[in-house]
Amino acid sequence: MIKLTNIEGIARLSGTDENGASWIQFEVDYLAEQTEGECAICGETLVSGWMCLDGGEEVCSSHIEYV
Repeated sequence: MIKLTNIEGIARLSGTDENGASWIQFEVDYLAEQTEGECAICGETLVSGWMCLDGGEEVCSSHIEYV
């Protein structure tokens, strides 16, 4: 479980994990020709979730906890 603090945002949330890495919510925009991602924890195909801005990993929203 990734625990995020300092949650901010309205349309798209962002936060910081316990290691100081920044995370942001994302949703695939098919009109912009973006491709689906893969969860770094469970391997599920993602059309939305959270992306680490300090490493590029993507995870399902179910692996995120707001602290």
